[in-house]
Order: sequence, then structure tokens, then C-alpha cells
Amino acid sequence: MGKKEMYNCLFLSWTCLCFLPGYDSEECVTSVLAKRGSVDVPKGGTLSLSCVVQHCGDDGWTGGWGLSTEGQFLLFSLTPRHHLSKVTLTTNSTRLIMDILNVNQSDHGMYQCQITWVEGSTSVGHMIYVNITAAIPPTPMRKVYSRVAVYVSTCLVITLVLGLAYHIRSKVPSQPPPIPPPKPPPRSQSARKDKPPTPKPKPKIELVYAALSKDCLEQQNPNPQRKAAQLTVYSSPRFS
Repeated sequence: MGKKEMYNCLFLSWTCLCFLPGYDSEECVTSVLAKRGSVDVPKGGTLSLSCVVQHCGDDGWTGGWGLSTEGQFLLFSLTPRHHLSKVTLTTNSTRLIMDILNVNQSDHGMYQCQITWVEGSTSVGHMIYVNITAAIPPTPMRKVYSRVAVYVSTCLVITLVLGLAYHIRSKVPSQPPPIPPPKPPPRSQSARKDKPPTPKPKPKIELVYAALSKDCLEQQNPNPQRKAAQLTVYSSPRFS
């Protein structure tokens, strides 16, 4: 075997060792990595804490975040306010995240990440001080969002009410409107002209009959013989 073939075999062996699963050039040591510091959280906000658990491929570890008060360490359990999640970074490390919702003054203090390994030993990270501040007033953008939400909800409510009213009205049978009596056909102007005018009624003549006696006539005319009136004749001469 020549030197060239020997070098090729050594290179292939080194390459196979580098790609073996679980191989690491440095020795893996179980530990908890968390930065020391302080966090300010407004009242009513959300507190988020995280640490990196270097478990070196051993998935049997347990633990989480806790609060240290008066020399005692209280490990949080999962509640509607306390959420614990894990994010895998590599085959040897995992990020452990703790979220506390709607924080209040009782949540201030020293927080620490504590992990218990399979053999029973315990590792802790650095402490983080959490300070609860006054609640932040809503920004103008939040006010705009709230107004838009109120406007949209109002429009939805009005639409639902109108739709319900239309649905109920469509089920009730509607009564037909009353039919008006037929109007007489209008008279044409020609018919009015051809019709003769109505004659006015003539007044009635009443006949009165009277009975006169002979004595009554003699009293009214005592001198039956009247003198003949004298006639006067006028003449006018005419010359030719």
C-alpha cells in the first residue's frame, strides 16, 4: 500500500467519524443557561421568561420556572395564567419558555429556572428580577381599533336585527289592499254638445170663475145708457 492510498483511507475514516450521529468535538455537559438581569412589566401585561436547557440528548429531565421568596423556591405549575412551552434548538439543547398572563403586584420578585436530571441532581440558572409597573394607558392606535371594533359590531347587530325582522315579516300572510269601486266612464265633449238643453217648465195658468148676479151688475152700472161721445174731426188743407 502506497502513501497516497493510506492518506485516502485516513481521510475517509475521519469523514465518517464527523458525520456519525451524536458526535461532538467538545464534551457535552448538562447545565442551565440563563442571563442575570431585571425585567419591567406593566400591570395587566404578559411576562415572558426563557432559559436554555443543555441536556446532552437526555430527554428524561423535568423542571421549569419558579419564584424565590423569603429563601423558599416555589416552582410554578400550569394554570390558565401560567403557560410553559419547549422549543428544540439542537439535539443537545432545548429552550424552556414561561409566560405569565395578566400580571399583578403579587408577581414581582426573583425568578429562576430549575431543572432536575434523570439521576436526581438539580441545576439552576441565574436569577431574574421582575418589577411590576403601573398599567400603560391605551395608545391612540388602540383607541382607533376599539372604535372600529365597536362600529363593526354595531353594524353586525343592526344587520342581524333587520334580517330577523324581514324573516318574521315574510312568514306573516299579507292582506290584499281594498279594491276601489269602478269609476264611471267620462263623458265626451261631443256627447255634451249634441244633447239639447233641458226646457224650463212653464208657469201654470190658473182659471178663476166668478158668478155675478143681475142686481150686482145694475148696482155697478146705474146709467145703462151712455151718451155718445162727441167726435172732433180735424182737417188739414193741402195745396197742390
